[in-house]
Formats: sequence, structure tokens, C-alpha cells
Amino acid sequence: MDDQHVLQLLLEWSGLAVVLSWLLPSRWQVIGIALCGAGLLASVSALSLAVLASGTVLTFLVQRHAAANKAAIVIGIVGIVVAFMLFMAFGERVGAGIGSGVVLPMGMAFYSLRLVHYLLESYKGGLRAHTFAEYIGYQLLPSALPVGPIHRFDEFLRDLRRRRWDAALFSGGLERILHGLVKIVVIGNYLVVEKLAVALAAEMASPGITGIYFTALVFWIKLYVLFGGYSDIAIGFGALMGFRLRENFNWPMLSRNIGDFWHRWHMSLSSWCRDYVFTPALSLTRSHVLAVLASMVVLGLWHQLSLRYLIWGGYHGMGIAVYRWFDERSGNFFARLPKPLRWAWRGCATVLTLHFVIFSFAITSAIERMILGVS
Repeated sequence: MDDQHVLQLLLEWSGLAVVLSWLLPSRWQVIGIALCGAGLLASVSALSLAVLASGTVLTFLVQRHAAANKAAIVIGIVGIVVAFMLFMAFGERVGAGIGSGVVLPMGMAFYSLRLVHYLLESYKGGLRAHTFAEYIGYQLLPSALPVGPIHRFDEFLRDLRRRRWDAALFSGGLERILHGLVKIVVIGNYLVVEKLAVALAAEMASPGITGIYFTALVFWIKLYVLFGGYSDIAIGFGALMGFRLRENFNWPMLSRNIGDFWHRWHMSLSSWCRDYVFTPALSLTRSHVLAVLASMVVLGLWHQLSLRYLIWGGYHGMGIAVYRWFDERSGNFFARLPKPLRWAWRGCATVLTLHFVIFSFAITSAIERMILGVS
């Protein structure tokens, strides 16, 4: 199924969810939302619906009947991770170059993290009392199914129970959806794919570092624009239903260091890694470097179960560790510079950070070429 058809189905089922979320009797509204999410998944990937439905039922049963049994919760988390890794390892492989990878059932990379989040919060005793309808509405919120954001259950439950008609929120949601469509259709599919990629085709096909660099550059721009567009649509439809979903991007190309970048890029994922990987790893090891490396390696393998993304995660982790070391030793040196030099340094830091990120994808491409023996 092509991306245009998926986008059309996303708009249709999310639009229906908005209507049902306000017109149905209050006790049926969350069920209406969940049915629309199920309809979207069934239309795109029946397998994904089966996986998510099974995971939702099983995690709810574990939380409800075995919350005091920590071993059962751990087994549930391990089961989700193993299932995800099996799909990553044996799924259908498509594409070539840095855009290649495994096609997972739609949304699985994102709802797997929501399932784990739910069990981890149950393990910590951080879940408020809730019904199965409320939980299944959280997991099947249609606009967030394809690519997130990875919203949290407590936030969803709070918004669900406080929902009131808010004209300003509704208007903002419509505007956000429009922004997302412009990003996907006009900027992503037309300007980047049909214009920029064609204009740089010769450079992208060049042998050596030139081809790798321009391929990575176009890939990153396309990824940011399209991913940002789908996030806008998800957040916009959430607002139309009275939910305030987490932001995913905050102008990451303006980041002044790699740590700042990961506070601006895919923020719902980076915050998930901070809460459920970095913080426990820091508590266990008492080492900021090891905790950062663990987080970034997990994040890399979440993208793709491969050597190149293992190295990609380590590359970003070491980048964050090295910057932190540099920042601690530079003190307020740059803050004391004259204003023109301070601006020049900030501009250089922004350009260096962006290229550090772009070259991370160039490295994955170079590794793949070496493995496949492609010159």
C-alpha cells in the first residue's frame, strides 16, 4: 500500500474518530475512538491490528491481575521486546542505501514502546485506576498509530477525563493538520523528492564521500519533513478530540550541540529513552557515559536491528559524552566572548551539530556499502 493511500486512510479514520468522540454518549466516546483506530489498522495491516490487540489485552491482564507479581510484569516486558526483535529480524526487507530496512506491521515500532511504558509504570506503581475501555482507547488513538508521537497513558487518561469543548484547542488542531499536510504533500513529496532529489541526483550518484554525503543530506531532510508532517497531523487530530499529545520536534536543525539536538528531535522517543533506559542505567552504573551509550544503542537498534544502527547509536552516544566533557571543561568561556564572536561561535556550533547528525547517516550508508561490497 503506497504512502498516499495510507495518508488518506489516516485522515478518514481520524476524522471519523473526531466526530464520534463528541457525538456519542460520553461513556461510548472512548470506544468510538478505539474502533476508529482498529479500523485504520485493519485497512492498512490486519497483522498489526492482531499484534496490537493481543498486546493490549495481555498487558491489561498482567497489570490488573498480576501487578503485585513483579516477575510477571518483567516477563511481559521481555515478551514484547522479543516479539519486536523477531519482527525486526525476520520482516520483509525493502529499499537500498540508508533508506533500506525492515517493513514492520504499521505502527508496531511505536505501540511496542507504549505497551512497555504501560507495564513499566505498572511495575513502579505509577498507574491510576482505569478501565479497559480507557486503556484500549489510549493504545488505539488513530492519529498516533502510524508514527507516534509516543504519548503516555497518564497524560491520555487525564485529558480523557477532563475533556471539554475548547474552541481554541479545536482551531489550533485544524491549523496543525494543515501544517502537516503542507509539509508532507508540498515540501516533502514535491520540493524534496521531486525537485531537490532530482537536482542533486548527479551528486548523490557520485562515488565516495560526495555521493554518501548528499544521499545522507537528502535522506535527513526528507525524514525530518515527512516525519514532522505526520506528527503535526497526529497532534492536530488529538487536539480536535481534546487531547494534548506530546510534541515530537522543536526546530532540531537549530541545535547548538548534540545533546540539545536530542532534546529537539523525536522528543517523545528521546524522553521515553531517558525515563526507561538512561535513568535506570545511570542508577545501576553511576556512569553518565555508560547510561548515555546504553540509551543511544537502544535507540539505534529500535530503528533497525543491524550492525550499522548499533554503530549509529554508539556514534551519537559518544558524541553526547564528548560534548559533555568539552562543556564541563570550557566553563563559561564562550559566554564571556564579545557578542559578535559569541554569535559566530553559535552559528558554527549549529552547523557542526547538524553535520554531525547528517554524517551519522552517511556512516550507516558507508558501512552498508562495505558489507555488501558496493563501491
